[in-house]
Amino acid sequence: MKQERKIKIKSLDIYTPILKEFNGNNITKIENDDFYIDNYLHFPVLLNKDMTQWEDANRYLLYKIKEYKLPDPKTLDKIASDLLAFKIFCEKNDIDYLSAPRRTKRPNWLYREYLLTKNYSDSYFKRKIGAVDNFYDWLIDHENHKFKYVMSTTTEEYIPYKDKYGFTHCKKVKSKDITKTPHTQNHTVNDDSIIDGGKKLYPLTKEEQLNVLNAIKKTNNIEMILAFYIAIFTGARSQTIFTLRLKHFEHAIKNTEKVIKIKIGYETDCDTKYSKINTLFFPAWLYKKIQIYIKSPRATKKRNKSKHIFDNHKLSYLFLSNQGKPYYAAKSDPYRKLYSNPPEGSTVRKFITTTLKKVLKQQNTPMDFSFHDLRATYGMNYVDAHMFLVKEGKLSISQLLSSLSERMGHSDIKVTERYLNFRSRNKLREEAQDFYELELREMLNV
Repeated sequence: MKQERKIKIKSLDIYTPILKEFNGNNITKIENDDFYIDNYLHFPVLLNKDMTQWEDANRYLLYKIKEYKLPDPKTLDKIASDLLAFKIFCEKNDIDYLSAPRRTKRPNWLYREYLLTKNYSDSYFKRKIGAVDNFYDWLIDHENHKFKYVMSTTTEEYIPYKDKYGFTHCKKVKSKDITKTPHTQNHTVNDDSIIDGGKKLYPLTKEEQLNVLNAIKKTNNIEMILAFYIAIFTGARSQTIFTLRLKHFEHAIKNTEKVIKIKIGYETDCDTKYSKINTLFFPAWLYKKIQIYIKSPRATKKRNKSKHIFDNHKLSYLFLSNQGKPYYAAKSDPYRKLYSNPPEGSTVRKFITTTLKKVLKQQNTPMDFSFHDLRATYGMNYVDAHMFLVKEGKLSISQLLSSLSERMGHSDIKVTERYLNFRSRNKLREEAQDFYELELREMLNV
């Protein structure tokens, strides 16, 4: 049975067509002043069951790219996916999304009730229902669609927050009744995880880290080995690790240097979440290993296989697949437009699922984890490596939080505090203070 679906237009040209000949195909394209751009890559289009366009949703997606601050294609794709899920829900339950005959039958609130039964995390729930709520706001404000009942209400409230220095402030925020969750459970207290970036992360214990690193060495996949090292020793996200370029490893290391700083984010050719500018702190020994890898025949062969040649050789990706393709296509990559679906880490996830976990099982250490959990692992390693300084009075908690916040690129100090709270909740899992840079390195023979 056919179902609503999402497709992508590889490159959407934005213009106003003028037909010169009524019976011909002579079309003149003129600039459309409603948009700040004349092209958008990988634009999502939503289709109904009969493969016609879901016009309301697609006009809304077009409206989103009229904004001066363009949504990232990945962000727009998530919005489209969330709207598609809502449309499928309405179709399955015979709900007209443009009608609210009774207050209790408002489509967006029925969908909210459905989402609450799925036990999603608060952040995921708010993203899903928020996309639908914003769509209804657009229908009302820009399409002048009238509903019998108010679809959602906005209130203003003041919430406390801490800046990166630990000082408390209050800010006025607007909130929607439909996006509020009735959950009273504190996930960070009752769940063996850390909420970071809206996702649940599960730090690996010392034993788990050794098992994973031992298993990955057995795969002989040097790119994945180095990528895992970078994740565990810098806390970088996968999109950052796999968009690192050769230019980031040109620094001639001095004997006195223990840490090499690499700037990432906006205008650095290395992606970060929301293009936020940040700094990676690379251990000198790991930086050297990567410099050696770059000059290796294996890395050179992969770069020579690549069909996407940059004018500046230094912009070549650090890691490429056996076919010479990037694991992630950076936002600034001029070749993104050639992909129907730009690479965004699926090969890495497949490696973990089909190769690494198989080796873990063979060595009798099966475990379930994601690449992103390595980021939380770095955070906990950093806390464990410095807590003895706090206990000795040589480092304050606020200094530790500030340092970790800087290294992990946290905008909200509350997120950083979760790493300390996690350790206090899991005292039985505390590891030796020297594990971070001593025992782990000894195991790796580096």
